[in-house]
Amino acid sequence: MNTREFVSYYKKLRKEQDETIEYEEAREEIEEIFNLIAEIIAMDEEVKFKNKGTFSLLKRKKRRIGSPTSNEVREIIPKKTIKFVQSKVLTIE
Repeated sequence: MNTREFVSYYKKLRKEQDETIEYEEAREEIEEIFNLIAEIIAMDEEVKFKNKGTFSLLKRKKRRIGSPTSNEVREIIPKKTIKFVQSKVLTIE
């Protein structure tokens, strides 16, 4: 799902709640939500949505890899990424 589809879906959800919203306003609200999630995760906290899933910070360690064709050894720098684990309620059987 790309950004445009996500914003359209958000607008549809708001319309079902009898609230009409413009595209730009919906996009700004979504950006605020994601910025808030990013700020909370940056503080090394988790963000849990009941029956939806959990956003958390994943810290990757420095590691070495070797190229099988050139036998060159490289180091991959450590980095932090955001991890999302969906709730068991959302899994499709």
